[in-house]
Amino acid sequence: MKQLDSNFTDSGALKMSELLYFNPLGTAADKLKSAKIMADQLDVVFRIGRGAVYEKDIDRAKAMEILVPILLNADKLVKDLAGAADDIYRFWQESKSL
Repeated sequence: MKQLDSNFTDSGALKMSELLYFNPLGTAADKLKSAKIMADQLDVVFRIGRGAVYEKDIDRAKAMEILVPILLNADKLVKDLAGAADDIYRFWQESKSL
């Protein structure tokens, strides 16, 4: 997705506004469109590319409800997005019973 120019260790502290998709000069409609596209791409990569499934009581609509506001918020961090993704998706090596 080519959004980060950082190593994995440091990327969690990056703000959404530091990612390439985020256009601080865009209109509210432009920002919403970009956030929806990015959320869609994340969903496809996680589910189709990485074999993740939705956690209990989560579906695509709910996933978008959670991801889009984070992607719209310039001050949210990549680690906030990662935490939300972990709540939304069960990844193929993730234990079912924690």
